[in-house]
Amino acid sequence: ILSELGLSWSDAAAMGDDWPDLPMLRRVAFACAPATAHAEVLAVVHHVTQRLPGMGAVREMCDVLLVASGAYARELEVASQ
Repeated sequence: ILSELGLSWSDAAAMGDDWPDLPMLRRVAFACAPATAHAEVLAVVHHVTQRLPGMGAVREMCDVLLVASGAYARELEVASQ
């Protein structure tokens, strides 16, 4: 997917919760996991969500990325129109 979009791992963010996700989480620029993730995953991610899977964990990750990029207010305004 990254190569199709002309992006690299340093452009990517990902969320994972178990061992098969570890290689991906170690390569992306921003790795995230829900609090219920396996301990080995929690040890390598940059952010652990307070929200649980299926209860807003992905939304929380999106908000963290939007705030960090300075785009939160702009995107909220666009979404509110």
